[in-house]
Amino acid sequence: MKAKIFNLIILDESGSMDCVKQQTIAGCNETINTIAAAQKQYADTQEHYISIFAFQGDGSRPSRYIIKNVPAEKATHITPDDYEPYGMTPLNDAVGATLIDLKSYTRESPNSIGSVTIITDGYENASQRYTRQQVASMITELKGMGWNFNFIGANIDVEATAATFAIDNTLEFEQNEQGTTHMFMRESSSRMRYYDRLNCCIDEDSCAPGDASFAKRAAKASENFFEK
Repeated sequence: MKAKIFNLIILDESGSMDCVKQQTIAGCNETINTIAAAQKQYADTQEHYISIFAFQGDGSRPSRYIIKNVPAEKATHITPDDYEPYGMTPLNDAVGATLIDLKSYTRESPNSIGSVTIITDGYENASQRYTRQQVASMITELKGMGWNFNFIGANIDVEATAATFAIDNTLEFEQNEQGTTHMFMRESSSRMRYYDRLNCCIDEDSCAPGDASFAKRAAKASENFFEK
């Protein structure tokens, strides 16, 4: 039986991301390639889906899914028309809304877990629906179900901010062309390593998807996501 892995990237589209727009688009496309490669490599045990949610507040476009729960082998690259940085940073609302959405979706999909990566270059400053405490409570619950959470940031105290969300896996990057490109390379290699760890969990006879121990072992696989 396969594990269904719903890969969600919650991507800051506020105005301050405009200086690395090109590198962000290229990096997201590299992540799509990495997930598609994992789908091929672990086809017998893993079934991958991809979502990218771009968020901005009081901007030129509403926060929205660029792609949503698309099978990895069918996901297409995003373009400059898909990603237009502008406005403010409704981080809490973006995380809260997408987690509720994905939790509801996976409820109908047996043997599924989420792998969620948040990328932002600034502090929360525009949310209206969710508080940090509400989002942290959601994440704590989902981590207990074996979900993986990663927080990538620039221009903020990344570890401290992630901790308020109950997220342990963190990566800081310099918001310039080289720094953003390097960050996405690191993210992709860490992601592939996580899939390999998760595959070992699935392969164990005592830990097939759906077993009571699967969530605990899946959570273990996500520890030290960004290790060197």
